Amino acid sequence: MRLPLALLALAALGAAGREEARAGRFSTPEQQRCRWELRSAAGASELRLSCRAAGGGEERSCAYRGEPRRCPAFGGRSRQYWRQILSRLRRRRQPCAPGAPLSARLCGPGRAPPEAQLRLLPQPGPAPQPSAGPAHTYCAERWHSLCSFFVGFWEG
Repeated sequence: MRLPLALLALAALGAAGREEARAGRFSTPEQQRCRWELRSAAGASELRLSCRAAGGGEERSCAYRGEPRRCPAFGGRSRQYWRQILSRLRRRRQPCAPGAPLSARLCGPGRAPPEAQLRLLPQPGPAPQPSAGPAHTYCAERWHSLCSFFVGFWEG
């Protein structure tokens, strides 16, 4: 009898400091197929999205971050909170496009501090392109080979 209690206590201690993660999928009205992953640790939660257009296309990723535990209703109804958040994302045409912060009806305006809302994290800019040579910069594409010849001749 003592062994199961000890295992339960160890599991509870291990879960207290551990990160919680959940995942799933959904589709948007624009027929984008999205995968989501929820990570929660130390009061803050991060919802990561990765969406791709139905016909293929480029995958777009983004993340939302907030502190839903600051909402009084979150404690007892966290599942309902996350269902409401994902429902809002499903209705967005472009889930990773900048827009209003995400909030559940449970924790709407006046019911929780603004920190409880999930805000889209800024995305890093595109990687700088390697500098193209003068032929690529100043000549039309069909003239690149001829321009490259003259630039090479000029530079010696």
